[in-house]
Order: sequence, then C-alpha cells, then structure tokens
Amino acid sequence: MFPYKGTSAGKLSARVRIAANWSGYKKIVGVGDFNGDGRGDLLAQDRSNTLWRYDGNGSGAFKSRVKVATDWGSSYHVVIGAGDITGDGKADIVSRDTAGNLWRNTGNGKGSFGPRTKIATGWQAYKSLF
Repeated sequence: MFPYKGTSAGKLSARVRIAANWSGYKKIVGVGDFNGDGRGDLLAQDRSNTLWRYDGNGSGAFKSRVKVATDWGSSYHVVIGAGDITGDGKADIVSRDTAGNLWRNTGNGKGSFGPRTKIATGWQAYKSLF
C-alpha cells in the first residue's frame, strides 16, 4: 500500500510504502475517523467477505486489523466512506448493490456500524460513487 501525503504547497509528496500483501482484499475504503480517535481509518473486505478495520496510527501507517463483520457485502459493487451523513457526529458508510440500491450503515463512532438502511434506488446507471 502506497499513500501519497499532501504537502503545505497543495501538492502530493512521493509515495511511501506502508504495507505489503494487500492483494487478498477485493475492496479497500478510506472511511475517515471511523473509530473516534481522531485519525483516519480503512475498511477492507477480503475475498471471503469478512470486513476488517485498520485504525490509523497517526504517523502515516495502520495498526493491526480488527474484524468488523463476517459474510458482509457480497452483493456490493461500491462502498464509500461518506463522512457523517446522519448528523450524529460519527462517520457512516454508503454502499451500492448489484441491483442499484443505495444503502447506508450508520457508524457508531467506535469502529463499527449498525444495520443497513436503504436510502435510494436506481443507482445502477452510475459507474462509481465518490
């Protein structure tokens, strides 16, 4: 994994390897501060649909992974860290399934989330979400 840090001049610095052997994941998503510690975190979905959280360590790398869910999101084409879309001060995630349904999982501020809630339909026409 190679992040590109931002500079004070509004540009990106050269990439720096912070982790290796991430090829077992089918999705890796930046989700902002998902666990409430003030640092950016990642969610990673492996090929068996286990969802893992990697907590940022504050120095440009990540702590050891923590299992968030099993048998999660096999029908999701896209998953994004959407920030706080519920207005509760906690980061949420949004996903789109193969039928074009848009789902929200409300973050709990401790590194996990509640059950999914359908928030829209008809999103299959869009190539991606940002």
